[in-house]
Amino acid sequence: MSFIRITLSTAAIAILLWGAVANAAGGQERSADAYKSGREAKDVKIRRAHFTRGMKVARELLEKDKTSVEGMFWLAVNMGAEAIDRGKMSALPVVPEMEKLLLKAFEADPKYESGGAARVLGRLYHQAPAVISVGSNDKARIYLKASMEAAPDHPGNLAFSSDFMLNVDGKDKAARKLAERCLAILDQKDFGSDEDEWRTIAKEVLEETE
Repeated sequence: MSFIRITLSTAAIAILLWGAVANAAGGQERSADAYKSGREAKDVKIRRAHFTRGMKVARELLEKDKTSVEGMFWLAVNMGAEAIDRGKMSALPVVPEMEKLLLKAFEADPKYESGGAARVLGRLYHQAPAVISVGSNDKARIYLKASMEAAPDHPGNLAFSSDFMLNVDGKDKAARKLAERCLAILDQKDFGSDEDEWRTIAKEVLEETE
């Protein structure tokens, strides 16, 4: 019981501290910061608490403006991250809502967050099961291409596109080239909480194309 109390207290303190900082910023920044804080946290309860807060703030944005690109994008991203922390099977039920939000965000502003909606949609369509979810290589190809058109030097766009090119299209040389660009850019600049994932994907592409 003492361990549980300590864990919960730690999570509560983390969220209170985060909230105090967030109050000085705009709604979109708070939702984005919640996601980033969640990605950086090691404890699953703290991560989920940050993602839940991010969803709440994003929903508040959408209540004020249902066309808010920021609200739609960060609601979808926080929603997916929180569901994954509950387990892969728990993530499947939220996928349709994520897809709907991201499609609307993409339509409203395809360049937001360096092609963020297209990037996440592309990865979602690539990774989700085709039979029981929204998985579609054709759709993944369309949106990954759109992400590259929006921001060709964004490491997330490069990593996801390289992985798709290798494992779906079988374009080893093209995939390797994108992976090399991804790692070169990551070595020059800090891209925050998602950087480790992109770096891992790019390195795996390089290993598989040696």
